[in-house]
Parts: sequence; C-alpha cells; structure tokens
Amino acid sequence: MSMCIITGLPGSGKTTLVKQIVSDLTLESAVGFITEEIRRSGKRRGFDVVTLDGQRAPLARVGKGSPRVGKYVVKLEPFEKLAVRVMKEAVRNDAFPIIIDEVGKMELLSDQFVKIMRQIISEEVPLIATVPSRSGHPIVKCLKNSSQSKLFEVKRTTFDEVLAETKKYVCESLGDNQCP
Repeated sequence: MSMCIITGLPGSGKTTLVKQIVSDLTLESAVGFITEEIRRSGKRRGFDVVTLDGQRAPLARVGKGSPRVGKYVVKLEPFEKLAVRVMKEAVRNDAFPIIIDEVGKMELLSDQFVKIMRQIISEEVPLIATVPSRSGHPIVKCLKNSSQSKLFEVKRTTFDEVLAETKKYVCESLGDNQCP
C-alpha cells in the first residue's frame, strides 16, 4: 500500500472519514492517532491526540504561551511522548498502515514529528493521513504530490462518495483479507 492522503477544508469531515475507514475495515495492524476536539460549554477549548488503542494526550489548548497556532498553545512535549512515540514504534515494528490525523500546523511544529514523517515518506511506509487543503509546508506538499500518494479531497457534500472511494483504495492496496 502506498499513501492514502485525505485533504479538505476544516469541518469537511477528514477526521470522521478516517475514523470510519478504521472502523469499517479490518485494519488489525493499524497504528496511529486521531485528533479530537475538546469542547466545554459548547466552545472549542483545544485538541487531544487519541491513539487507536485509546491512549490520550493534549495537543493544544486555548491559553497563553508558546508555540502558538491562532488562539491555541501547542503542547509539544505530551504530543511527542505519545503520538510521535507511537509513530516511531510503528515504523520500527513494521506495523501498518500508520494512521495520522492530522499532518497540520500544530503537529508540524514538532521537529520530532517532522523527522518521523520524513522517514515514513522516504521508506514508503503504508500510510493513511489527513492534511489541510491549504498548506505550504514541505511535508504536506510532498504527501500531496508524491507518486506514492493517492489524494482524496473530501467535502461535506461528497463525504459518502469519498468514503467509498478511500475504502476501496485501502482494501485494494492492502489485499482482500483486510476488508469485510
């Protein structure tokens, strides 16, 4: 399997799509993380990374400090201790596909994350990742433009169609025994 890259605007359903792929397909050896919003009193207060086996760490919170992305302070140390560690272990143990939601501004502030992403790309590790539709970061550009990548753009109006296409692609890439 090469790289399955899902892009779209914020709120288009990228995370939901990845969760659905993982849930619908038998990806027993998949390793990685999903980014979840943290809401309190109906307001978004930050983001957590949640590994596929249920471990959780803060990624960002509203507040003062640095580094920042908009109103959020990025929590590099807990992100690296959990998400980057899981990615490194997956590469070392040939666990695949690696699920990364998202290769975005917050995550790319981590030098360790950038380093492991470069390794994943150079070693052509099987990957299902979400990326922002607008990003000039070299890692995002590489993921979108690599000959090893199949790019899917999701919109709210095309969610079901793109879900079916990505599931078919992942199944064909991994072999029929991975699919229901």
